[in-house]
Amino acid sequence: MKKKLILNLLILLGAIGLQAQNLGKLAKDKLKTKAKTETPAPNSTSAKPGSRDSGVSNSNSPLSSGEVGGAKNSTVSLDFDSERFKPAVLWSDLLSQSCWYFNATTADLRLNNMEVSFLPKKTKSGKDVTYESYNNPTPLLRMEVIEKASGNVRGTLYYGAKATTAPFQQMQLIEKQGMPMSVKMAEGEYELKFWAGDAPFYTFPFKVEKLTNTDPYSPVSAFYHLSGPWEDWGYVDFGPDGHFIFNFYHTYQTTEVENAARWDKRKPYKTQVKLNRDGKMVGVYRLGSGTSANIEWNDIYAENCVWKKFDMTFHSYPPPTTGPNNRPFFLKENMKDGNYTVEVLLKDEKSGQETAYKYAFTVKDNNIVPPDKADRSKNPDNMQLLEQGRKTFFVKKI
Repeated sequence: MKKKLILNLLILLGAIGLQAQNLGKLAKDKLKTKAKTETPAPNSTSAKPGSRDSGVSNSNSPLSSGEVGGAKNSTVSLDFDSERFKPAVLWSDLLSQSCWYFNATTADLRLNNMEVSFLPKKTKSGKDVTYESYNNPTPLLRMEVIEKASGNVRGTLYYGAKATTAPFQQMQLIEKQGMPMSVKMAEGEYELKFWAGDAPFYTFPFKVEKLTNTDPYSPVSAFYHLSGPWEDWGYVDFGPDGHFIFNFYHTYQTTEVENAARWDKRKPYKTQVKLNRDGKMVGVYRLGSGTSANIEWNDIYAENCVWKKFDMTFHSYPPPTTGPNNRPFFLKENMKDGNYTVEVLLKDEKSGQETAYKYAFTVKDNNIVPPDKADRSKNPDNMQLLEQGRKTFFVKKI
């Protein structure tokens, strides 16, 4: 009886196992049928490696409007009236050597971090805005390089931003796969156009000039050089203790280079820089030692095809002939009202050739009067405001 019971139990278990096997086979057949019916045809538009849909740029595929190198342009409408003023890029950053990367032999251009004022904090629908790249899969900030002659977009770079000291935020280039890292330039006139959401807010004009090397044995056949506001402007700022500091930009151009890796080698200059008020010298960059009133020549080093900033801290002139402090610095408190000029003299040590720059500004009520381009009450063009911020005071070359 026991043997018969065990035999019946084994038969029952075998039947159950066979049924489970058949059910499993039936399920697999259904999955195969479903996959077969859902597989796209060879002409399907599904994403492939290197296509726009995969997020990787394919240079052989035309990009749709509002899409550059795998990145898309924001369509978010921001409320520019949510801030007191329209946004603008800080000029001392925008002209900075550390902001611009421009390779004079390949004409590759990139702008890195820069501060921008008064970015909108709200969308037009009333939502709060943050500009950090990790909060925005589609970046809210971008910079287009526009060809002035045709109006075509030469290239686009994308940015996030983080708050610094109000009302400024620091725009930061987004460096990740699928985002363009530079723009290939050519000779011509251009404009940087900055966008926040779906609207432009600022522009910056400049040129790219081509220098051709006629030496067939030179390692570099052509150089590309930037020109723009570096040539026309300097600025004053003050040290922590009120020291008067003058900043100007200088470069030089040559096609005579040792090799392609050293095209930006340094060139020495001797320099003297003087500060005049109403035609009388009141400050100078570097005095001779002791009680001497002699003005010294000093060394600076420019770089080929690179706009480098030079900053000069001034001594009062003439120096006192007695007392323990016989070379006092010229301070903000020494800036009496009047018309000022800064005279910069550069001497090429090799050739002896001299170059002179002169910048002019006015002091009223012990403050530097801003140029009209930097005064929001006098400059109606928000797109080209000279944003000098709190600490810099731009002065124009004359």
